[in-house]
Amino acid sequence: MKKVKEKIRSSKEISSSIIRGLNQALSHSVGDKLYTSSEKKLSISPLPNYNSDEIKIIRKELNLSQNLFAKALGVSLKTVEAWESRRNIPQGPAQRMLYIIKSNPIILSDLKIIL
Repeated sequence: MKKVKEKIRSSKEISSSIIRGLNQALSHSVGDKLYTSSEKKLSISPLPNYNSDEIKIIRKELNLSQNLFAKALGVSLKTVEAWESRRNIPQGPAQRMLYIIKSNPIILSDLKIIL
C-alpha cells in the first residue's frame, strides 16, 4: 500500500491566508483595481414565442417526425403533439431551444444529437 502524504497546514499558514484574503477584500471594497476582476456587460435577447404553426415548420424543415423531434429536444412525444395542436405552448427553455434550432438548423447534427 502506498502511503498518502497529506499536507497539513500550520495555524500560522492558515492565519496568513485568512489575513491576505481579508486585505484583498478590503482593497477591493475601496476600489483598488489590483484585485478587481474585469466586468463585461451582456444583454440577452428577448425570449421568442413560437406558435404551433412555426414549431411544425421548424420540425418539417429538419425532416423529423414528431417522435424524433421530441427526442432531439428532450421532451415527450405528447409534448410536441400538444405544441403543434395548440393545446400547450412551449415554455422558456424550449422556446430558446427552438430559436437556436431555427437560427442554425444543422446544430443538432453538429452536436451529434441527430446522427
